[in-house]
Amino acid sequence: MLEVSHLNFAYHKQPILHDLTFTVATDEIVGLVAPNGTGKSTLLKNLVGLLTPASGTISLNGHDSRQDRTAFLQNLFFLEDNRNLYEHLTAREQIIYVQQMWRSGVDVDHIIDLLNMGGYKNKRISKMSLGMRQHVLLATYLAANTPLMLFDEPLNGLDPTSMQLFTQIFTQLRAQGHGIIMSSHSVENVTAMTDRTFFLKQGQLTVCNTGDIDLLAKYNEMFEVKALGPEFKL
Repeated sequence: MLEVSHLNFAYHKQPILHDLTFTVATDEIVGLVAPNGTGKSTLLKNLVGLLTPASGTISLNGHDSRQDRTAFLQNLFFLEDNRNLYEHLTAREQIIYVQQMWRSGVDVDHIIDLLNMGGYKNKRISKMSLGMRQHVLLATYLAANTPLMLFDEPLNGLDPTSMQLFTQIFTQLRAQGHGIIMSSHSVENVTAMTDRTFFLKQGQLTVCNTGDIDLLAKYNEMFEVKALGPEFKL
């Protein structure tokens, strides 16, 4: 379980995250939802140590993020986006690299088959389309096979077929005991698979059980989204 207690973060003395306390179990999917530029990526980076909180504690399966850093990092996987993939590697080489770094022992070729990557497994990442790169990105998570996986907008650039495949994989990961935090600016992207939704506004979280409320209505209320009226004209 991920346990976050009284987390605070400021950038150039400007508070970004305010006294966040929450948990994420290693068998649930949590959606982190907010408009672009509101701190979703900042929160994820604080959780993994790419940014340093001003105060607060973070632990994962009993491992403190500061005092037991190596064990803490072995229990999670995070790549900010597909631009963090190694451009000079092929898809298969990238997957093997992560599998070896995390010593997971998973079957690389099974991952390639699962994600329908056979046609470009030997293609260099620098030559790939956005959709292909997103598949390679997800493949690295499967190769790491960690208890907790943090995704930043993982559904960007996917066609409807790939969207369905990714959704099925995320739900299977949950069933196998993996915890997932998935950021998105789109309520529709997270409604189908998340157990809880964390809305991030002005550095604070509002936590909702996904199945209990109309998430889109809640989003529109929190972020003051207004519908166009009949007076709209081009």
